[in-house]
Amino acid sequence: MTPSLHSALHRAALPLCCTALLLPACSRPPAQPPAEQPPLMAGEARFHPMSTEQQQRLQAALAPFLSATAPVEVFFLAPQRRDNGKFDWCISPAAPEGVPKLIGSLSTSDLQQLATQRTTVEHGDTADYWQRLRLQSNGSALDIAICPAEEFGLHIDGCSPVRSRSTHRALWALMDKNFNIQARFDIVVRD
Repeated sequence: MTPSLHSALHRAALPLCCTALLLPACSRPPAQPPAEQPPLMAGEARFHPMSTEQQQRLQAALAPFLSATAPVEVFFLAPQRRDNGKFDWCISPAAPEGVPKLIGSLSTSDLQQLATQRTTVEHGDTADYWQRLRLQSNGSALDIAICPAEEFGLHIDGCSPVRSRSTHRALWALMDKNFNIQARFDIVVRD
């Protein structure tokens, strides 16, 4: 073999050998299927990224409120019986047994922030009570529900539960302002 042919073979073989050695190091191992998780226990919550479809449903549900020029009114579905100051009065009854009570409003910026959330919540059964609320603005209405535990997210009609601590706090503050819920909790805990 002539020296020029020999060196030409070395020059051609060297990149092939390097590529063959580096290719396994650069390739990623195949993705493992997600490990199966145990069933959710009562009061337990898990958080997952929202799918594109879930995100689109959330934005579509909130769309009528995102460009509202006035604050969006928030109504609480309250029991028809008279508020007796007890803790259980804050629990929303079944819809036919409730009466909507205006408790305040949310700004469009609060709802725009809610529309950008990208985390959904999965939770087990809970002993916490649920408060059913309705957002209303310019003839549009949207039913939502919250409970004291922020981990269970906001249940928005037609959407997956959404994790949004800021919106939960804003709604909880409206409830507390109107019904003095924290003081009721304190009495229950003290007794």
